[in-house]
Amino acid sequence: MKKIDENSNDKSLLVFPLAFFLFVIVKDAWLSDDCYITFRVIDNFLRGYGLTWNTDERVQAFTNPLWMFCLSLISFFTHEIYFSSLILSITLSLTAVVIFTFYLARSPLLAGLGVMALAASKSFVDYSTSGLENPLTYLLIVLFMLTFYSDQDKRHYIFRLALIASLAAFNRMDTILFFLPALIVVLYKFPVWRSVRSLLLGFVPFLGWEAFSLWYYGFLFSNTAYAKLDTGIANSQLLLQGIGYFIGSFSFDPILFVVIAASIFLIFVQREWKSLPFIIGMGLYLCYTLKIGGDFMAGRFFAEPYLIAVILLARASFPSLALRSNWLIALTAITIFALLAPNSRWYAINNSPFLEKRGVADERASLLAQTGILNFQRDIFWPNSPWGARALQAKQAHKRVVVFPGIGIYGFMAGPTIHVVDPIGLSDPLLARLPVLPGWRIGLFGRAIPKGYLETLESGKNVIQNRDLALYYSKLRYITRGPLFDFQRLIEIWKFNTGAYNYLLSHYSPKE
Repeated sequence: MKKIDENSNDKSLLVFPLAFFLFVIVKDAWLSDDCYITFRVIDNFLRGYGLTWNTDERVQAFTNPLWMFCLSLISFFTHEIYFSSLILSITLSLTAVVIFTFYLARSPLLAGLGVMALAASKSFVDYSTSGLENPLTYLLIVLFMLTFYSDQDKRHYIFRLALIASLAAFNRMDTILFFLPALIVVLYKFPVWRSVRSLLLGFVPFLGWEAFSLWYYGFLFSNTAYAKLDTGIANSQLLLQGIGYFIGSFSFDPILFVVIAASIFLIFVQREWKSLPFIIGMGLYLCYTLKIGGDFMAGRFFAEPYLIAVILLARASFPSLALRSNWLIALTAITIFALLAPNSRWYAINNSPFLEKRGVADERASLLAQTGILNFQRDIFWPNSPWGARALQAKQAHKRVVVFPGIGIYGFMAGPTIHVVDPIGLSDPLLARLPVLPGWRIGLFGRAIPKGYLETLESGKNVIQNRDLALYYSKLRYITRGPLFDFQRLIEIWKFNTGAYNYLLSHYSPKE
């Protein structure tokens, strides 16, 4: 059988898989409802209301500070958010793939197969846009791995690794799990004070944000973390839900698990121990995903591990691929996975929604008619959404306080003059800390609105009927609405974060 040179330096043909990848992500470009939560914060920020979701209280309703600042900078000049977010997402995703192609893959052959594998994954394609922070995480993962595999004796090696990991945590905190094992290995190899100092200097952006968040919002974590992670739901239930998320994501995008499993298998077979920290990082992140019950967006939490797995495979040595027939077999296998998957992103335009019984959904298919780039209503420059229409009605009726569960597009369209109460608790500091109602869906944990709470928001006077809850809210409101430089507020921040007021919720029932 005819052999091909796996190590050939001819990379000119890589333009074809890269062009195909670009075609797929542009054709399938869309925005999720969740990204509009961040968009509303950006809109308020640029209007001079601060980093707020509801303009009358300081609550971190977003999980992606670095992404939010990047979009804010672009929107400041473009004066719009829809195309700005899509162009930035596509640019970052393509840049990450290009760097992988020309600087991380062992050969042009493996680079081309890797690009096609990335294009074959519905999850990776979907979250190459979506308006969420994934594209920036893609780029930071690629830059971190490129730096890690470079000459370790170079000056500032540890600092650069730490800085990239810091920016990734600044972008989305839980992604630090991908980088921790590699950072630990590097510190073990260079166990000197200079290494620790370089690591700390690299993490200045993340630590700086945490210090700002504690002062400005009163808490180290986003409000969404309290709404989603502090639910009171039994760990066993969340574990079962997490297993359901893995099963649902496999049904949605089976190539994810094939490639991730192949990368783990290959590292151990070829004894590529230098790459082991990335396998451990993937494992930590996937275990974390399992523990929290996953998400309602099918495949979202697998997109970044999938990218790492593809990079590890593209860096491996495959002597058998020197045979042209084996190269064709590998490309054929990738193509089959891409074409036979339901709602393939390679050819499908209007997808039918996928909903697994545990509430795991094809979020893109659900919103394609509203926010897909091919369906966008350019005449009015707004997503064609019934939620947006209802928000405009509330705005025209001059309502001050509105309760609405789908807060993304609705909240953005409602504008800064309406206080939107989110019964899921993502943007509401009080509801995020209350017990979850039965019948929850993962990532969307409903809460009962306490009696007197809406009247409190309307009037500004605390008339919550439950005494303990009223006292708890008065302390919380002082943090989210009190003077930023007031010393008493700093004391309340300390008390809240050390659990001093938790007893006030110990006997609270959603029925009250």
